[in-house]
Amino acid sequence: MARHIRQKFLVVIVFLAVLTSGCLFGAGPITSLELIVDKSSLLAGETAIVTAVGKTEKGKVVTFQPQWEIVSGNGSLEPNGSQAVFYASDWDHKGTVKLQVTYGKLQADLEIETLGLLGEMQDPFPKPESAFELMPDRTETQIISTNDLSFFSNSVPLKSTATGRIFNVWARFAWDGQVMIADSPAPNSWVNSLHYSEIPEIPKLSHRVHFERIDIEVLDRGTNYSRSVAHRTGTTKEHATELMWSVTSETTASARWGWGDIQTKLTAEIRSVTKQSVRIEEETTVTKSWSFQHPNDHDVYLYTSWNRVDTFYLSDSNGVPLEESEIFKGWGFSSNPIEIRGSGVVQRTWGFDYE
Repeated sequence: MARHIRQKFLVVIVFLAVLTSGCLFGAGPITSLELIVDKSSLLAGETAIVTAVGKTEKGKVVTFQPQWEIVSGNGSLEPNGSQAVFYASDWDHKGTVKLQVTYGKLQADLEIETLGLLGEMQDPFPKPESAFELMPDRTETQIISTNDLSFFSNSVPLKSTATGRIFNVWARFAWDGQVMIADSPAPNSWVNSLHYSEIPEIPKLSHRVHFERIDIEVLDRGTNYSRSVAHRTGTTKEHATELMWSVTSETTASARWGWGDIQTKLTAEIRSVTKQSVRIEEETTVTKSWSFQHPNDHDVYLYTSWNRVDTFYLSDSNGVPLEESEIFKGWGFSSNPIEIRGSGVVQRTWGFDYE
């Protein structure tokens, strides 16, 4: 029995020795490292996939677990084995970010250019006068675009001619780019008298953005900071369905839509109308590890991390939500907003010197 145990123990030792030497199942030790990135320049809030490739002396690619590090510049890194997601998450950092992987005595470097800001937006963040100033939970909203629609329907009250009961139905007010008088299943059944006339204009699909604060910390000079932060991503099925009803001709099919259908159709519709890339996902809470480095040019830093929220909604031609619009006053329309969280987590820091 003792001999059998010793033999098992010997097998474990040999297996560990193989792993720690970088010699994986006869492939031979790793002799070279290389970093490959799918994007070489990023705006703030954008991401790049970085892959570490380890090769043996004979050129065989080997799976391995390196150490990841941001050597210089600012941003966030989320490692996952031999791949990592780099986030250009520092709002005001422009310039080169240097990433490095280490495996044993081997190292490989890679540089990514971060262009700063979010292209279409003005800086939305507050401007504190000290590192200890209270910060808002969210930033002011900025309208990014207001776009034409070909179809428009909305949920409005209808009166049953048989029972007199009032209930909400989806009625069409624009079809294939043309305004129409809302079609009713029975004459004189619309509760709102305005619905017997044409709408003043075809509503627009507008896009606005704000940021919600998810992390805040006061950091001393030269601090390297990392923390796992939980935040929401995606949107709700209910809101996605309502916006889908409003902007497509498929107002009768929605009860049978599954989440996959909504994802596909609404993603394509928003991209078609707004010319902006968007990914519709069901809402969930995720936890990610964020890292931050800053140069030693101030005594103290106020570090904040913000979750981007893209909202697509129905508006008038001025970007005003339908329920708030003077143009559509009295029509009883909803803007059916869909908030999509987590398309980018952005870091914003301010440096201060002691008196």
